[in-house]
Amino acid sequence: MVLTGAILLALLYGVFTIYKAPVRNSPDSFFTYLGEYNDYAIYKTKEDKVTLSEVVFAFNSLKIKIYRQNGRHLYYIREPNMNIFLQCLNPVEMAVPKCITVKERY
Repeated sequence: MVLTGAILLALLYGVFTIYKAPVRNSPDSFFTYLGEYNDYAIYKTKEDKVTLSEVVFAFNSLKIKIYRQNGRHLYYIREPNMNIFLQCLNPVEMAVPKCITVKERY
């Protein structure tokens, strides 16, 4: 009985450590949390000096339709003459993120 309880506790601990939510702005992350817009969590690359209002403007100017069921995590990558968004179901810091790429020239 005690052995079964110990095994059950070990399994529960393993499940919770595997599926815990990643920490926003972790030091080894490529992206940092920027803010919320329209129920989306918006992230930017660490080195980019872009503001939330600039990312929201880029998001609103997309001609490609964005569907919320594809994810609520938006990662913005600014390139010359191009807006790149990763739309993910789960954060990219997870072991297997599920994302689509939306890129558009401006």
